[in-house]
Amino acid sequence: MGVDKKLLFGVDDSDFSRQALARAGDLQRNNPNLKITIFHGDSDANFSFMAKILKLSPDELEKHQRLWSLEEKNILQKAKEALTESGFDSKRVTTFFDQGCNDPSESMMKLAGSQGFETVAVARWGAKTLSRQIIGSVTCRLVNMADIPALWIMDPRIRSHDVLVTLVGASISQRVMEYTLQYFAHLKESRFTFFHVIPAPPPQIWNYGSIRDKDSFEEQQEKIRRWVEEKTDKVTQIADEGRQRLIKAGIPEQNIAIKLKPQKQGIARDILKELETGNYGIILMGRKGSKKIREFQLGSKANKLLYTAHTLITCILNDTY
Repeated sequence: MGVDKKLLFGVDDSDFSRQALARAGDLQRNNPNLKITIFHGDSDANFSFMAKILKLSPDELEKHQRLWSLEEKNILQKAKEALTESGFDSKRVTTFFDQGCNDPSESMMKLAGSQGFETVAVARWGAKTLSRQIIGSVTCRLVNMADIPALWIMDPRIRSHDVLVTLVGASISQRVMEYTLQYFAHLKESRFTFFHVIPAPPPQIWNYGSIRDKDSFEEQQEKIRRWVEEKTDKVTQIADEGRQRLIKAGIPEQNIAIKLKPQKQGIARDILKELETGNYGIILMGRKGSKKIREFQLGSKANKLLYTAHTLITCILNDTY
């Protein structure tokens, strides 16, 4: 028996949101340890203003309030039906309606913290997202809340169930590998790729201007070799551990690959190229890489990937949880 896991999925009254939830259900229906709580929050309509304009009696106002509440709760019912129709066990589904919710992202964060949800999930877009926006406003706020242990940004147009696990050489890579095993090792027919872009050596390593003769050139090459080895050893160990544990979980060995590639266009762009050419539908990445700059809630590489990569599930993970 595995450890129970809980996912909090926020929905609104949009087909895109329900489709994203259904894809999450399809993805996790064979993960028996996962339970999903569907969240919907909505602010109260301005009933006092409505009563004044329409000259409603107290009884009529109460009737309108009841109808409003029922309509909002119906959003959850439609979402639950979409989830169970995907094949996800209804016994592992609960709902939560937050009436009077002014900020769904804040409410979801509070609920996740109080009830021990490790993962929060939302659709990339919501009912009120303008066509020119890359992600919805609620999704954007959640992305920038650094306290979330794991956040899924769901696009129901997901290409496949193949998984790209990005490793960066920092401590977050161990967390990314562990999370992959906990939430995706049940996908027995999926391809798993542990992917690392080897960054370009800094100038102090490849300063060829200091080369005077053959010996100094060979010394420079040895410095580069040692630097690359130092940067890739830990990643290789983590990837190999993940590979062995996926095999133990029942993933065919031929479906698992470890790719370490030198940086070409840039780390984020090289990952994007691998995403496109590999036809992956799921990407896991750390919120921040080795450069943990406090002023930024999301690392630069994760930010580029989030706003550029589409038609897939993006899983953003924090180092600690």
